[in-house]
Amino acid sequence: MQTLLEKINTYKFLLLSILATGFIMSLANFLADETRTLIIDLLFIPVPGAMLVLSIIIALRFRVSGKHGKAWIVFTIFAISWFTAEQIWLVYELIYEIDPWPSVADVFYLSGYPFLFAFSILYLLPVRNAISKKLVISSLLITVALLIPTFSLAYQTNSSENDFEVALAASYPVLDAIVLCPALIGVSLFFKGKVNFLWSLVCIAMVLNVIADAGFLMLSMDDSYYTGHPIDLLYLWAYILFAFGVYSHIRIFQSRIDEPYENVSALR
Repeated sequence: MQTLLEKINTYKFLLLSILATGFIMSLANFLADETRTLIIDLLFIPVPGAMLVLSIIIALRFRVSGKHGKAWIVFTIFAISWFTAEQIWLVYELIYEIDPWPSVADVFYLSGYPFLFAFSILYLLPVRNAISKKLVISSLLITVALLIPTFSLAYQTNSSENDFEVALAASYPVLDAIVLCPALIGVSLFFKGKVNFLWSLVCIAMVLNVIADAGFLMLSMDDSYYTGHPIDLLYLWAYILFAFGVYSHIRIFQSRIDEPYENVSALR
């Protein structure tokens, strides 16, 4: 278990990371387009990279011990997929100097969603007794409410995208909706006091990523997106929350590897 001092230090580093990325993003937008693109693209190496390294650490620590171990193995596959996608995006934009949307990066982005969903289900299993039918229904309704407008947006008639790009864009809100429902359940459990803030960071990160995808879709449809747009900050913050969520689990369970993960009170 983490001590109070360790939790406070984690909060401090989390806040510092969020503020630092926000400051860099703001500063980059005052610079020339090429410099802004370079700075923002390079940020997508260490930030998702930290998530990947930490996920590998926790996966190796737990291996396949119970649902918890399986959850982190699945999460590591997701982290590898999205980290690879980010680096492909970087290569397309900085080296080949061509538009990375759409590109091979989308294959890795999309392939990561099933693993993220599987992780979210395994992640919530230890607190399933705290999940009510009302909470599930509410999360489903919110998910549908987001899916309908974003999905229809991809098929707007004034879009400059071709059919393939429109279909590709439409696949994101569908996949986002699938992972959003369990993410909302996880966030709701935090506000209900069932789990602590650090435990819920992964779910909060998933919600942030869904919001970022919706914004990216709207911007892409009218060709107003550019690397370094403020919407990119949500992606960076999502990766940061993912990383700190994984780190907090490493700290929480570092001395409890052989103990069951079914005790909800340990997560409060």
